[in-house]
Amino acid sequence: METAHESSEIYYRGELQSIKEEVTTLRNEFSRFLQRANQQHIEGMLGEMRKSFMKPMVNYLCEDANDRMHSQMVRDCGMREFCEKTFRDILQETAGLVGRGRIEAETVKLYRDRLEELKKEAKTPNCSKCFSEATNLFEKQVKLMRSLQIYEEKEEGAKRADISEIEPDRLVSEICEPVANKQRLLMLKMLSGENKTFSELSKLTGLRGGNLLFHLQKLLETGMILQRSERGDYIITRKGYSTLQGLSRIYSEIEHQ
Repeated sequence: METAHESSEIYYRGELQSIKEEVTTLRNEFSRFLQRANQQHIEGMLGEMRKSFMKPMVNYLCEDANDRMHSQMVRDCGMREFCEKTFRDILQETAGLVGRGRIEAETVKLYRDRLEELKKEAKTPNCSKCFSEATNLFEKQVKLMRSLQIYEEKEEGAKRADISEIEPDRLVSEICEPVANKQRLLMLKMLSGENKTFSELSKLTGLRGGNLLFHLQKLLETGMILQRSERGDYIITRKGYSTLQGLSRIYSEIEHQ
């Protein structure tokens, strides 16, 4: 027969288990909150950086388009003046997009289609050179948009990654090597929640002095993390966070196979 003491012990065990589950839930929610907050901080930093150099960047793109079209277009052509102005106007418009923040895929497609429509009206074999130069300048601007992470090209339907485009040397040195270490991966995971100082990372990893510095340097050199100042705390970058997300997806897919 169960005694009052045993009943009380069972009750408190149940209560304790319930409290543990609630604490675990709160911890997970808090961790997710910190990750979102940290990402917002990163987005804020990137936004301020973009604002500081966006205007001179747009001016450079406009000047570059003007100079390149003027110097590279076929000279002995009766349509040169008209075509140069048309291409210059388009390229100045697309350069202006860079200063507006987020750019939709439909907007870029609209300008690509516009260039293609103009190409259909080409009347001489020499036109291909001018169209090629204008298209190259446009794609150069699009590449910059991707680099600034204000434009992401979306394909229609689900498209599998083109494995042929993988550059093994770069992939290993910039992605695989930095995270192919338990301590460095742990550091990235810790920094995904909140910024950490050198001392905090030392306590969390158990690494000391030069040993910790060696691993931090690997992550700094590959752009996985940033240090706010010479002696400031460490913060994960978009590249570092995206790498963690990619690893999480890979791990999840392997686990469910």
